[in-house]
Amino acid sequence: MLAEERRFRIREILTTQRTVNASELCATLEVTPATIRRDLAALEAEGVLVRSHGGAVSRMSSTKFQPSYETLVRSNSQEKAAIAREAEKLILDGDTVFLEGSTTVLELAGLLHNRNRLTVVTNSPTIVCQLQRSPGVTVLCTGGDLQKDIFYFSGEWAHRALSEIRLDKAVLGVSAIDPGYGISTANHAEAQLKKMIAKAAKTRIALADHSKFGKQSFAYVGPVSDINTLVTDSGTDAKYINDLREAGLEVIVAEVQPAQPPAQNNRSNLNRRD
Repeated sequence: MLAEERRFRIREILTTQRTVNASELCATLEVTPATIRRDLAALEAEGVLVRSHGGAVSRMSSTKFQPSYETLVRSNSQEKAAIAREAEKLILDGDTVFLEGSTTVLELAGLLHNRNRLTVVTNSPTIVCQLQRSPGVTVLCTGGDLQKDIFYFSGEWAHRALSEIRLDKAVLGVSAIDPGYGISTANHAEAQLKKMIAKAAKTRIALADHSKFGKQSFAYVGPVSDINTLVTDSGTDAKYINDLREAGLEVIVAEVQPAQPPAQNNRSNLNRRD
């Protein structure tokens, strides 16, 4: 695990429990105490936490925590790939679909290259680039104000574009979901745009890996009942899945494929004759 990803995980833990224990972090992240000390020192220098004896205490707002786009791309990559494979089955040739600018939805976009008569509307410059060479996919971009930290178009131009279209489906990323509270995000502009995307679509599909559950962020998007189908991974607590199904959502659970160990060269076999 890269240092940036480890520190992102530590930030995530701090948003829920406010304090961290160094020995527990070593076990969770499978690293040495020296590595954890360096990570905590780096996060303290950023103003994220204050180190204490045996651990650290959070200094950041849990509701406004927004990791960098690069960190999000790398985090939970196997889970996102599994979710994308299941979500891809929900997108049909001939659909008009909105793909929101999230890293999990970006993973889905990479599976749609060979579709026919598919119209994709997006507020993501990275999704535009992902689909630019797909002959059977028409790509439209909302434009708007680029949120550089999350690579996301929002603002008046994006709102105007969404107010003038109707969609078969919308695929939304989720940064925080609590069955009782609903869906929320750290960014107010993003929350407003999510509401407009959901309003424009006949069917709303949300993609959320297990780390997004049981959390509440700064800007409220809406109740979970605004979503028709949610795709998550097999690491999600069954309690959340049951609660969402009781609320009327179709919940699809993607099985995560274990990482394949790197191939090892066996020099003793080089000279072996069969």
